[in-house]
Amino acid sequence: MFWDDIAGASILPRSFWPDSARYAKNHWTLEPAFSGGIQEPSFATPSMSAPVFMLPSFDNQRPGLWHIDVLNDFRFRNITARQTLDVDSRYDFDALYPAHSGRFAKGRIEEAFVRIDFSHGFARLGRLKRNWGPYPDRSLLLSNNPYSYDAFEWQLYSSLFEFRHLFAMLPRNNHSIFNNLDDNVDGRFITAHTLNVMVGKWVTAGIFESILFTRNNSFPDIQYLNPFSIYTVTNTNQEGDGNLMLGIQWKVRPYLENVVLEGQLAIDDFQVDNENETDKEPPHWGIDASVKWNNPVVLPVDYGIQFQYQRASEWIYTVPDNNANAGERYTYLGRSLGFPANDGDRIGAGIYAAGKNFWTASLDLGYSRKGANNVNARWHDSDSGMINGLPYDYQIITFPSGTVEKTWDLTVQGAGYFNHFVDLTAVISNRFIRNKNNSPAASFSYDPLFSLVLGIHYGNFFMNLPE
Repeated sequence: MFWDDIAGASILPRSFWPDSARYAKNHWTLEPAFSGGIQEPSFATPSMSAPVFMLPSFDNQRPGLWHIDVLNDFRFRNITARQTLDVDSRYDFDALYPAHSGRFAKGRIEEAFVRIDFSHGFARLGRLKRNWGPYPDRSLLLSNNPYSYDAFEWQLYSSLFEFRHLFAMLPRNNHSIFNNLDDNVDGRFITAHTLNVMVGKWVTAGIFESILFTRNNSFPDIQYLNPFSIYTVTNTNQEGDGNLMLGIQWKVRPYLENVVLEGQLAIDDFQVDNENETDKEPPHWGIDASVKWNNPVVLPVDYGIQFQYQRASEWIYTVPDNNANAGERYTYLGRSLGFPANDGDRIGAGIYAAGKNFWTASLDLGYSRKGANNVNARWHDSDSGMINGLPYDYQIITFPSGTVEKTWDLTVQGAGYFNHFVDLTAVISNRFIRNKNNSPAASFSYDPLFSLVLGIHYGNFFMNLPE
């Protein structure tokens, strides 16, 4: 239930991925990669209909793009050190880019950590970018959507359970152009833990808690440092302040090994009563659930079909104005710690395939809605006449909110790989959108999205070290 790397992807042939036995031995490897291409048109507002495999883009972005990755990986016995450099031309158009904007090449250290493995777990310290949950590319709770942050993370596991705990401090962003972002507040922390129980290969189910909180003295509460405390009880009984997120996650094979039901449910502002004046709003929640059926009948290629539903309520990552001013919004550097977008939903179905001679393809049909709110929207409950602690539209429950963007999309994606050195990816998303960017429109209009990217990488620099 944790995607620490992509080696566990189930649909692609094993020949796509590095030899695990080789990489488990002592080694040093350096892997540079360069990609470039076109993407047109750009889309600025995160959308529930944006294909997860599309490269991110921003307002006024030029069609051309280029990207550089460099992975440095060192392993000696039970110690691993890894650094990942990320340089991208699209940072020129990213208003949330947290570093200097006047440089020719804008980049970040995406990952930089040391990890110590032991017989039934590991401990990891450094800069992390991971997904907690059943999906390799997203999570409602802790995802790779925000810019990476430095944290301490550890795990214990057996054949029956896995337990993981994370603690991180989210530093102040001195380069933000938005004065109302929580990143301008000092002393922001996030801590999270999850427990998953496994019943063979058939059922994995778990519960998740996370707390984002601030402290003026820059030292966190001890009860939030305790990985075995129940944050829900601590938070609801006001032993400690913070933005609590509670979730459950599952991965189930119902009698058939090649059928998988998986998903994640997140609940914000969990409450056990509605007696207080400011506790009368419904809980804010989100769900990401899917059913996959791999290889229903035998064909020459590996393939599967999928049905999926996603929903993120309009206030799931936000908090009342006073709490937002204190830095308790569930964001980092202006981006949600979970889904890129809230206030919307999507239902879709698709088919995907992968060939043993290094190609992949997918076809996806979906319908999505996106409301006017986003992860940085304010409640405005501090306005005159509003009840403190309630969203301004709580009396008129609307989902999605405001003028709703509605999208039908039929997306085709294909990728080819040559000898582990060159890859070519093409995506065409045939989108029919009404009320684009939440601006009223009389009818749907055709608004396609196209991407073509060529990648070159070198993965054969591999040095075996003495055992």
